[in-house]
Amino acid sequence: MYQENSIYGIHAVEELIEKRLLSVDHIYFNKDSKNPQVFNLIKICRKERLSYNLVPESKLNQLAKTTKHQGVVAACSIKPYCSVEELYEIASNKKNALFLIPASVEDPQNLGAIIRSSVAFGVDSLILERKHTAPLNAVVAKSSAGMVEHMRIARPKNLEKIVSDFISRGFSVIGADVEKGEIPQNINFCGPVILVLGGEHRSIPPYLSRLCTDFVSIPIAPAVQSLNVSVASAVLLYESAKQRSFKY
Repeated sequence: MYQENSIYGIHAVEELIEKRLLSVDHIYFNKDSKNPQVFNLIKICRKERLSYNLVPESKLNQLAKTTKHQGVVAACSIKPYCSVEELYEIASNKKNALFLIPASVEDPQNLGAIIRSSVAFGVDSLILERKHTAPLNAVVAKSSAGMVEHMRIARPKNLEKIVSDFISRGFSVIGADVEKGEIPQNINFCGPVILVLGGEHRSIPPYLSRLCTDFVSIPIAPAVQSLNVSVASAVLLYESAKQRSFKY
């Protein structure tokens, strides 16, 4: 069973950010705090592009399971994120590396289902945004049916730069779009590819959409406006696996 992992207290959270930045999923601050140390931590979150919220003290009490949290609680991922260096190593050692960016996927059950499909169809790593994405928590792990342990997951500080770097290395960036793009069978998934999907409430963010070299659209019946993002990811990843002769 996966356990939620919360760190609370100003000094403890400062140490967490300094020593284990990649494990920080989200930080919650007391919205009524006047403590300058809390304000300083908020500045660090902005600098490091960490996801955070200002919440009532009652919410912090609930998260920390104590009132002695000093106005700050950090939620940590249930497994370590992989580093950017590991992504570059995969790209260097595998001529047809496949990365998936589920951008702005806020529902942990959807993220878990995407992880499960990613393992099933040969994705080398998921790359997540630091904001607007569900934290890597117990709900995600359960929804992945344990497959979270079999998938590398990265969450770089500057996702736009990382994607640009991979384009310069010969990667295609394929964006899934309901309204435009080729049908999946007409898209070339055989080379090094980054597949980008939008979230439940947003399409692909503009900064990623601008980097897409191709767009793919899944044909569906007119009565259906769109597919759930986890279903769409499974359809596209299956087509990718078929083209790449992925060995199941």
